[in-house]
Amino acid sequence: MQARRYIAYISYSTADRAAARWLHRAIESYRVPRKMLARMGLDKPARLKPVFLDREELSSSSNLAESLRNALSESDFLIVVCSPAAAASRWVNEEVKVFREQGKAERILCLVVGGEPLAAKRGFPAELECFPPALLGTAVEGQIGVESAAEPLAADLRPEGDSRGSARLKIIAALLGVSFDELRNRDHARQRRRLAAVGFAATAGCVVFAALAVAAWVARGEAVRQRQIAVQKSMTAQRTADFLISLFEVSDPSEARGNSVTARSILDRGALQIQDSLRDEPAVRAQLSATLGEVYTGLGLYKPALNLLEAAHATQAQQADARGRETVALAYLEQLRGNSTRADSLYAEAQRFADSLDPADRSLQTRIFMGRGEVAGFQEKSAEAADYFNRALALQQDQRPNELKVRVLEQLAAADFNTNDLAASENIYEQALQARIQLSGENHPRVSETLNNLGAVAYLRGDSLRAEDFYLRALEVDQRLLGKEHPEVAVDMNNLALIYVERRDFAHAIPMLEQAVSIQLAQQDETHLDLIFAFSNLGLARMGTREYGAAEAAFAKGLQAAIANKNRMHAPILVNMADLECRTSRFEDGLARLETARPIMTDRYPDDPWRIALLDNVKAECLTGLRRFPEADALIAESMPVLMKKWSPGSLYGADALGRSIRLYQSMGDAARAAKYRRMAAKEPGGLPAVGKE
Repeated sequence: MQARRYIAYISYSTADRAAARWLHRAIESYRVPRKMLARMGLDKPARLKPVFLDREELSSSSNLAESLRNALSESDFLIVVCSPAAAASRWVNEEVKVFREQGKAERILCLVVGGEPLAAKRGFPAELECFPPALLGTAVEGQIGVESAAEPLAADLRPEGDSRGSARLKIIAALLGVSFDELRNRDHARQRRRLAAVGFAATAGCVVFAALAVAAWVARGEAVRQRQIAVQKSMTAQRTADFLISLFEVSDPSEARGNSVTARSILDRGALQIQDSLRDEPAVRAQLSATLGEVYTGLGLYKPALNLLEAAHATQAQQADARGRETVALAYLEQLRGNSTRADSLYAEAQRFADSLDPADRSLQTRIFMGRGEVAGFQEKSAEAADYFNRALALQQDQRPNELKVRVLEQLAAADFNTNDLAASENIYEQALQARIQLSGENHPRVSETLNNLGAVAYLRGDSLRAEDFYLRALEVDQRLLGKEHPEVAVDMNNLALIYVERRDFAHAIPMLEQAVSIQLAQQDETHLDLIFAFSNLGLARMGTREYGAAEAAFAKGLQAAIANKNRMHAPILVNMADLECRTSRFEDGLARLETARPIMTDRYPDDPWRIALLDNVKAECLTGLRRFPEADALIAESMPVLMKKWSPGSLYGADALGRSIRLYQSMGDAARAAKYRRMAAKEPGGLPAVGKE
């Protein structure tokens, strides 16, 4: 192959135009293997083109047109489409003749499409000859297209000859100057690779199609599932509406009470109907039970709420969102009942349901994080609580004031309270209170909760008047919202009564504490957390009025609740009981109880030195009764400065400490020191409490 303008020149008769055009496409579309080109050292494109195709018979001229002569001279090869028509064609013969005259006789290739090569020599009629005369001139032997002892160099498209693929490769092999077998083997390898690629593509297509089919099937299944969920929710909503309407129906008009029907009576009727109906619809029954359980919880009716919420929680055949909501409702109830460990476990269980829901639905997640944060805060795990609150806050992208943001403020204030940063706690509680009132108005349960917390901060900062004001406001809000028998009202009463007890205003404190205990016992067990404080304060008030039997019974119940809850009031109640025992001349019992209390007090109140001072002061009372005056004197001298720094002479603990000191020094005959403590007591109204055996 020389670097000429055309790879080849195809010469053909008009009768063989179709074959010539096929050959033209076959050559130009063939991609020469790159390795073969590189091995041959040829700087040629990967395709054999261009190929000149003479499309029309020449005009009746004795010479070829000059343009065609130029095309022949600029072609590496001449390919003659051989047939009887070509053999009879003057112009095909002329093209062969000119090409040979140009010295390129060895580059003439033949494609036999009809007739017989060398027909006369083979005994066929002369009119079947397919080679033009110029191919059969002198020196015919050895020329391309002439039969010889070697394999014929002509490609044969006749039915008995080569296939089209083989004929194509024979021509191309000659153009490239390589053997037909080599080119055929490479072509077969190429076809195998192409088939493999096609097979791989087909396989990949099948996989993709299968994946799409599976995805479509899954999508269809999900659509069906969502439709079923929607239908179920619609049915549940309808059944719920029917159920609620039925609560107001009566079979006998004489039973109707009109405006006198209460929320409690409706709830109780609904709870009874749930037990007797909807047995064939467990999901509807569970959701109704949970709804009524949450309403009971809001009303402070914890016992019936627990029964309904436990039943709802135990129902398995429900959607994840319903089970999550029911589990959170039960967790919140257990949190209110003081069962922190179970509450946290239930919140964790609800989290598993929430994880399977749409991430855009943040309400359940928020309730879970807030609940777990509140439980962690109650358990004095400040860092863990803060983490949960921050996670809840992160779910809220809206910058406007909302319920969550107000609750986060409340919880951050509680965290500062638990770390004894009272100034910071008071500041954040004030912000939370204003935000809460702005968001919900003053008639909201959280308003009273924040007021109670502000009262606790003021109390610990020694401002009992301000604390009393906050507690009174909280009590008014809760009584207005929740009624007079709600457990939260009992908490308010206990907080307020503690102020009266420490002022020795027992006439106001005792009725309030008795009512608080009664309310709590109607809904809680005797060991409930809130009853620790109610029983303890009632015991102090009864002891202040010298009702020692009632005081001892109250202290015993408070101690039982404190131990059950592992509450740090355990040690103070032991000290109060020892004080009562010493007042009733059971001095040895009192001393033994104080020894039990000392390590507990040291462990649970490391930052409240007045607690140990009070223990030592009570011990001095017991030692005075046993006439062990030097020991009692040392304890009085050490404990009184600490107690008088914390408590005023007219307060419960201040007045009691002064009374113990006076009795010790009277018993010792030390009139000067007894007079000193009388003068301190005289500065406060109310005088000294009567202490001693009744």
